[in-house]
Amino acid sequence: MQPAAFIATPVLKTGRFVAPDGVEPLSAAAGWWDANQRQALFIYGGHWLARPEAPAGLSPSGLIGPSSNQQILLGSGKQALHPDDFVFLRPTQSEAVLQQFGDIAVYEQGRITDMWPAFPAQA
Repeated sequence: MQPAAFIATPVLKTGRFVAPDGVEPLSAAAGWWDANQRQALFIYGGHWLARPEAPAGLSPSGLIGPSSNQQILLGSGKQALHPDDFVFLRPTQSEAVLQQFGDIAVYEQGRITDMWPAFPAQA
């Protein structure tokens, strides 16, 4: 079975990961211990009920939690992402996540073939 939905969100900025005030020395140690803690990517949006899917090797920061307007993902830098590139997230609760967007773009055979409305929330 393959995933049925993804969230595409743009990269806002990138840079070396620096831990929050008071624990900055952890940045170098974490990057040495785990190469996937070296590069920080700030993506648009946050608190998604979704996990990073592509490019591979990205994960949420355990030291800096998500906010509602942007989120930090960490990686090794091998992803070579730049501002305006996209990160794809796989929703973990589609019924909750899809309500946050407009129509769903149906992607088949390399192109968008249709637009579907998400089912409205019912109380």
